[in-house]
Amino acid sequence: MEVSVQRKYLKTIVAVLTISIGYAVLRYNVVGTVAWKDLPIFILNKGVSLASIVLLTFSFSIKPLVNLGIPTLNFGKESRKILGISGLLLTIFHVLLSFLIFNPQYYPKFFVSDNSLSVIGNFSLLAGMASFMILGLYHWCFRNRSKNKELLINIITSKEFLLGLLFMLGIHLVFMGYTTWASPSKWQGDYLQ
Repeated sequence: MEVSVQRKYLKTIVAVLTISIGYAVLRYNVVGTVAWKDLPIFILNKGVSLASIVLLTFSFSIKPLVNLGIPTLNFGKESRKILGISGLLLTIFHVLLSFLIFNPQYYPKFFVSDNSLSVIGNFSLLAGMASFMILGLYHWCFRNRSKNKELLINIITSKEFLLGLLFMLGIHLVFMGYTTWASPSKWQGDYLQ
């Protein structure tokens, strides 16, 4: 791959990551009430998770957009792989950061009074781990392509499978915030508070 093409992908990935982390800092630290001491893990985790979902969505969307005749920022076929792997790596980083701070102080709605998982916590974690495993399977199939895997590759590259993966990622997010989405006054960093 040409150096200029590599730079284009790197610039895109860095831009998505920078905007995502900047948004998290602005929303939670600057406008919100989260302490600056939580920037290195908690806020970074929020930015990394947003960047990973944006990159994965870009990766999954390139082929359908091209098929519809919609320009895709001049990204070629190789971009799906690069953006997808970057999204996967950021997802792994998100999972690891989440394990570091997974407790009732950071995620109170995931726990009940005896510090066991709440229904919301159970469903969010289940959907998150399921989508993480599916994403890992997706990457594994392309990394180790062989004739024996053609049927599996056809299944995981189908639009139904990719929409299912995005649905599972959405479920993971819905259980985290559905109680406040309809009430802007409860949004972290909302100026109406």
